[in-house]
Amino acid sequence: MRGTFRSDGPTTTVVVSAYNQPRELSLVLAALSAQTDRRFDVVIADDGSEPAAERSLAALAAELPFSIDFVWHKDEGFRKMRAQNRAALRSRSQWLLFLDGDCVPWRDWVAAHRRGARPGEFAVGGYAFLDAEGTRGLTPESVRLGAHERALDRATWWRLHGAHWRNLLYAGRRRNRPRIRGGNFGVARELFERVDGFDEALIGYGKEDSELRNRMRSAGAKGISLWTRARVCHLSRRVHAGPPRPPTPRDLYEESFRRVRARVGLSSHRPEGSAR
Repeated sequence: MRGTFRSDGPTTTVVVSAYNQPRELSLVLAALSAQTDRRFDVVIADDGSEPAAERSLAALAAELPFSIDFVWHKDEGFRKMRAQNRAALRSRSQWLLFLDGDCVPWRDWVAAHRRGARPGEFAVGGYAFLDAEGTRGLTPESVRLGAHERALDRATWWRLHGAHWRNLLYAGRRRNRPRIRGGNFGVARELFERVDGFDEALIGYGKEDSELRNRMRSAGAKGISLWTRARVCHLSRRVHAGPPRPPTPRDLYEESFRRVRARVGLSSHRPEGSAR
C-alpha cells in the first residue's frame, strides 16, 4: 500500500557506495555538502575498504553540514548490495537515494530527486562522463563550485534527453524500462521494503540495479525518469578502475522478471538503527 509524503517532500537518506576510493569519495561528499536542498542525511555503504572509509574520511566527515553514518564489512569480494541493504536499515527515511562513490552529483541533485519523488515509486537519474584529465583536476573546493558540471556538453545533453524520451515512450510497456544505472536512483522506502531490497544472491556479480528495477516493476511500480534533471558526473575509470567481475549468470537475472521479493534481501538483516 502506498503511503504519503510530508507537504515539504519526503524525508531522505543518501546511501553512498564505497570501495577503496577515498579521493573520489571526498569529491562526492564535497558535492553533497554544496546541495541546494540539504534536507537529507548520508550513510556510507562500505564494501570492505582498507582503511575503512569511516577512518580515512573522519576529519572531513566532522565538517559536513549533514549527519553521516558508516556501514562497513570485511572485503570478501563484490558484496555491494549487502552493504547497501545494511545501510538502508540505518534510517527510516521515506525516500532512499543511491549514489556510487565515483559519481559526483550536480548541486541540485537532491532537490531534483525530492521534487520527482512519488510514494510507492522509484526514480532514475542521468549521467555525464568525465575524462581522465578532468577527473584528476577536480578538488573538493572546485566541486563545491560546480566544476564537474561542465561535463554537460552538447553531445551529453542530447544523450540524456534521448534516454529520457525513450523512458517515456516505453513507460509501463517494456519491463526493462526505465533505464537505470546503480549510481543514481531513488526509491520510496515502502517499495524498497516490499521487494526486500537488493538481492544478495547476486553477490560476486553485478546487475544488482537493473535486477532491483525488474522486481520493482513486477511489484507494480512504473518508474520515474529524471535523466535530464537529476544528474551526476561519473569520474573516469582510467583513474581508478574497479576490480573485474564475472558476467552475471543469465538465469539469476532473468528470474527477476518473475519475482517481487529478493531471494536474500533486507529481511536477512536485523535493523541496524532506530527510526528518525
